[in-house]
Amino acid sequence: MPENTPTTLTCPSCGAPLDVDGKSSLVRCKFCNTIALVPGLPTAPEAAAPASLEEIRQLADNGKIIEAIRRYRDLYDVGLKEAKDAVEALQAGNVIEARRVVTGPLTPEETGRVLEEVQELLRAGNKIRAIRRYREAADVSLTKATNVVDQVEAALTGIPLTPRPEITGQPSVTPPARSTNPVWLGCSIALVILLIVGGVLAFALSQPGGPFVPYLIANGPAILLTSEGGSPSDVSAAFYNVTEETRLVGLVEAESGKLRWRSKPLSGDGYVDAIAQGGSLVYVANGTGLLAYQVADGSLVWQTQMPDKLNYGEPSLLVTDGRVLTMNLDQSVQAYDAATGTLAWSRRLAGYDRTLQLMGGSLVLLDYTGDDYTYSLVFLDPVTGAEQNIITPACPCSEYSSATLDTDSGLLYDEAENALYLVFDSSPGCVQRLDLASGKTSWQALDDEWYSFSPYGFTGLPTGTHLSFSNGHQLLAVDKAIGALQTLLTDEDYEFIPLAVTGDRLIVRARRTRGSERFEIWGVEAISGERLWRMDLVNAKPIDPPNELVGLVDKDEAGWTWNLLSGQLVLIQFQAAPNQLVIQTVNPADGTLTSQTSVALKAVTGDFYFVPKVIGWQDNLLYISLDANIYAVDVSTGKVKFSY
Repeated sequence: MPENTPTTLTCPSCGAPLDVDGKSSLVRCKFCNTIALVPGLPTAPEAAAPASLEEIRQLADNGKIIEAIRRYRDLYDVGLKEAKDAVEALQAGNVIEARRVVTGPLTPEETGRVLEEVQELLRAGNKIRAIRRYREAADVSLTKATNVVDQVEAALTGIPLTPRPEITGQPSVTPPARSTNPVWLGCSIALVILLIVGGVLAFALSQPGGPFVPYLIANGPAILLTSEGGSPSDVSAAFYNVTEETRLVGLVEAESGKLRWRSKPLSGDGYVDAIAQGGSLVYVANGTGLLAYQVADGSLVWQTQMPDKLNYGEPSLLVTDGRVLTMNLDQSVQAYDAATGTLAWSRRLAGYDRTLQLMGGSLVLLDYTGDDYTYSLVFLDPVTGAEQNIITPACPCSEYSSATLDTDSGLLYDEAENALYLVFDSSPGCVQRLDLASGKTSWQALDDEWYSFSPYGFTGLPTGTHLSFSNGHQLLAVDKAIGALQTLLTDEDYEFIPLAVTGDRLIVRARRTRGSERFEIWGVEAISGERLWRMDLVNAKPIDPPNELVGLVDKDEAGWTWNLLSGQLVLIQFQAAPNQLVIQTVNPADGTLTSQTSVALKAVTGDFYFVPKVIGWQDNLLYISLDANIYAVDVSTGKVKFSY
């Protein structure tokens, strides 16, 4: 882009036009104060790859500021000061890439005028009208309109947005009516009134939020604990103590639905990044702290300090073979003795792997092992940290080039075969089967198409005979025995994700990308790819990534999740106004609806609530965190096992 050449880019948060002069790679939105990264600088690529920006941020976080600045200058060909400002903004997490103008209900100029009206309405103290005005003009959901207006208000007032815990209403008590009985009954009535008032007072004091029972809301990670004999699983979760304004972890008993124990307030800001279980202990990552609690009574067994917070990938906290494994933001992996918390071993990564993966008893990391920035598979003994093997897969694409692994590549481990299936993020696309016993490639298959799994990541589904995976507008399958590739589905209007297989039917999530976004469930013949049936989910978005619903469930946007139980597809929709779960059972053979049950969410007040999170499944029991409460719902009967 020549100097001083204007271009029309939009703010990634509110959609307003950005004032870009072609000189700076960073521009601040005048309406919501979002800092946007401008693609297309002189001699730079059209837009920075997310991995490149993440690499720069990681360098800065690790104290390598000069190297990060140099990397940014190489990427964008900008001056020293501008590169320094950009790196500092990246490190603070305040940068989002600006968007090119796309067609929509409003042009950027019209969006700017609407946001000026929103500012005037906010100055006049009429926030409701401001939300309504933006929503009507931009044709977005209530959630999106509220988020944008909140940002504009924060920019106007200078008060940053801060999350506030949602507090449900407390039980109310109606005072007893004044007595009109004869005087001779006065003593008896006074005694009755004292008993009633005493009972009411005792009830009030025993309720959550009273002086004896803290009011706790679930507001962080939660896991199902192992159970014996098929009994319902207890839940260990992070809570916010509204009474004391502290954060902690606790355990909810499935049988009683009550809190068995709660920890002391956690240090720092108290936020919990991850929870994991190993035998009789629960492990909690809180900032740079790692703590171990007894499952039985919540007593603190040990605590230690990690070198940094956990990485953003999942999972970044694992328990195996008497070791607690962590992957941290400083690009290091630690192993702690599960019983004592003593550091057993540590390893610093050269690359940017974000997940811990166990394969055949080994911890497998994706890391640079040479000076050419090529990723290898590093197999470690999780107990000692000793290297067991290093494999550097490569797929020859032509006489002159080979595809190599990166953090977007697909890795699917088959335990029964002790084999690893690799799907390279490359052009042309490539799939390999790696025999882990020998470390050799069994077969490889090249495709004419370009495989690209960014930004959502690889989504694949192994079955008995095939591996199905998504490549944008295609759903592909490869024969696991011989590596024969075939295209099951292709449609430029949809993106596909394989969900499950039952018999000869493949259950596929189809997302319409042309026009208004819409999600559907398709039943597909697993071998031929013939579509046998479809179910339109209308205004419901998945709560499971990718493209998951964020913000709120309201009357305009529902959320949904799914599971395959006893060969039947079970869909759960989260709806608002009325607030309820709708449980549908679908025959995967023909897509017919065989049953439907509604579960009222009586504890949810108002006509919207935060998007729920699935904690896990145990047979027919669905455990969810919804509106600061934890629920266990039997989807076969529609009964709530417990709520806390």
